Amino acid sequence: MSIAAVPGYLGKNFETASPGMRFGMYLPIWTSREDQEKAVRKRASKRSPEGREVQQYLDERGMEATIAWLQQRDRNPLEGLWSKNKFAADQAWKTICALTPADIQRMRALAERQQALKNTLPPEAVLSHPAESTAPFTTGLGNEHPLENGFSFLWPYGLPYLPGSGVKGVLRQAARELAEGLWGETRDWSNEKAFQIKVGKELIELSVIDLLFGLESKDGAKEHFRGVLTFWDVIPLIKGNQLMVEIMTPHQKHYYQDGEPPHDSGQPTPISFLTVPPGSKFAFHVVCDRAFLRRLAPGLAEDDRWRTLLAAAFEHAFDWLGFGAKTAVGYGALRIDPEIERRRREEVERRRVEEEQRRKEEEAAREAEARRRAFEALPPSEQARARLEKALGAFPAEGPLDKDRYSELLAHIKPHLDAAQTWQESERHALADYLEGIFNRLGWCPSGLKKDKRKKQEKKRRELLENLKKGTLP
Repeated sequence: MSIAAVPGYLGKNFETASPGMRFGMYLPIWTSREDQEKAVRKRASKRSPEGREVQQYLDERGMEATIAWLQQRDRNPLEGLWSKNKFAADQAWKTICALTPADIQRMRALAERQQALKNTLPPEAVLSHPAESTAPFTTGLGNEHPLENGFSFLWPYGLPYLPGSGVKGVLRQAARELAEGLWGETRDWSNEKAFQIKVGKELIELSVIDLLFGLESKDGAKEHFRGVLTFWDVIPLIKGNQLMVEIMTPHQKHYYQDGEPPHDSGQPTPISFLTVPPGSKFAFHVVCDRAFLRRLAPGLAEDDRWRTLLAAAFEHAFDWLGFGAKTAVGYGALRIDPEIERRRREEVERRRVEEEQRRKEEEAAREAEARRRAFEALPPSEQARARLEKALGAFPAEGPLDKDRYSELLAHIKPHLDAAQTWQESERHALADYLEGIFNRLGWCPSGLKKDKRKKQEKKRRELLENLKKGTLP
């Protein structure tokens, strides 16, 4: 079988190695002596003139001479020792793509560590943007690799990642496009040199893009400024715990590489490359040096305007730019994580309901306070009348009342009689007239009494009302 280009003492089983190591150092695509002998025996077993020829050569001269002879042939030569084995290269993708439980654990641990680090920072200094890929994501295709296209892995973990420098570059481009108004609105981004900073003896003018992302010196000038934002590497949580192989098929090799005239009859050349599958989760974290920003541009720091600007750049990048390689043909497209967006909408709705409830409670409290003040502004007799009308709402419209209900009626009336002793005469008269109306409606005594007792109690209560008017209550 094909082997990896590593010392023999490392063995041949690299299933527990990280994806990056399986894709790199431990890639078993190099032809071994065992591969050569197997290929020779396979050719010799064929029932064809070539097969009989190979078998005869093998019988007469042995395996070593047959391998050397087949390597020198012009037609269908045998692969040399330690040369790339095409069949093994095609098979290698399967072992590269599969993530082991250890890979998955490492991937989640890195994401959790980033989250823990983020939680140690002041919330106002960090902007986090969870996202989900809607297309395959790939990066590092330009890295040299025996399988035609490379891939970027985060070392020493050997896991796919999006470098923070790549995030910064995409967001800077998004900010530039917004500032130039190429998409209809600037979202408050601008190319205006509205800020100044002194570097050495020189005064440098900066735009908001330069301030946040930094400014590189050009043409020997000393204008160099490190932006106030730091972009963390992004560790994707890979959907299905499996990487994916994509294939591109260029058709114009004869024109671009062989110097032939262009035409449409060129043969396609399938080229495989590694990707992170759609549906994978990406967590972007950007940290702002607010102390530095506050010295340079207090407005951007104090009202968190930098967060609003950066959120707009993220939205633009998600909608139109993409991250990683091959974005021009649709790779690297992201969107706000639907689950996070659902939670965000639920949180917004929860806050709206809470705010509405708070507003209603404040409105009710204001109305209650207004009613209390209006009530306190009433004359004492009117206040007593209002309280009694509220208390007697549970009583029947007309009497007579039994003994228990009548005792309840008198219990509601007594506190107002006690309070009325300090009132002015007109107020006492008003209360007495109101109480007389209540007794006329509900009765001057409870039901079930004999005639003489009814007259006695009625007389007693009429005297009570007269004494109330005179202010001579006992």
